[in-house]
Amino acid sequence: MQRQSSYKDDSGKLYLVPTPIGNLEDITIRAKKVLTNADYIAAEDTRTSGILLEKIGVHNRMISFHKYNSKERAPELIKLMQDGATIAEISDAGMPVISDPGYILVQECIKNNIPVVPLPGPSAFATALIASGFDAQPFTYYGFLPRKSSEQKPYFKQMSDFRGTSIFYEAPHRLAKTLKTLASVLPADRQMVAARELTKIHEEFVRGTVSEVSDYFAENAPRGEFVILISPNTEEAKQLSWKELIALVNDLVDQGESKKDAIKKVAKEHNVSKNELYDEYHQG
Repeated sequence: MQRQSSYKDDSGKLYLVPTPIGNLEDITIRAKKVLTNADYIAAEDTRTSGILLEKIGVHNRMISFHKYNSKERAPELIKLMQDGATIAEISDAGMPVISDPGYILVQECIKNNIPVVPLPGPSAFATALIASGFDAQPFTYYGFLPRKSSEQKPYFKQMSDFRGTSIFYEAPHRLAKTLKTLASVLPADRQMVAARELTKIHEEFVRGTVSEVSDYFAENAPRGEFVILISPNTEEAKQLSWKELIALVNDLVDQGESKKDAIKKVAKEHNVSKNELYDEYHQG
């Protein structure tokens, strides 16, 4: 077990600082203060972040920290913090760690007993979720999906079955193709929202069925970064018979699962008593 006291002393710390996803007025007073006072700013893209920092009047030294150098750079940053430095980690936009390599640095700080101090702030998926019109509890956030259609389809099958809101990011040049794949898996009348350019001057929400939104972007060139939201599956779940449930258990056993694990998994997925399924399985 490990306990952390973030504000105990003036020793080295890692601050996770959200930055605006578009509108610069979304920078918080606290975020600006932390960035101003930090010894170093670890930035996913120093050029992009440099523009932001210049506009808010912060001129501290930046260190590049991105997915291609994170494993090599993390030990250097850990050493700086062990020597007493404070480091503010930022992504290109929004929350650090969300769809960026910040978690690697967080893990290393935890291993080395260096305090990690998170600041609240902007997040594109949360911003889109609260304006989507879909129930926000529960939801699943997938980040960026694989690029190949064959690799996307299992994710879309999960979204089709999920009884909560599903969220993922997509780049404009891949959006039409991704939505076409999505429409081939989900029911055509399932509701979805495509949100783009959030907090910016061209902010837009395109709402409709999967089929309607897919057709719209097939004819209208997408622009800007997109957050895609899929409405929950509200269909009544079909209650399978014991015979059907036992067949599912046997399928898992044939795939190498133990009988105990297979029964537990099927019972959980279909909301039935594990003990009752166990009894039915062994009686049959």
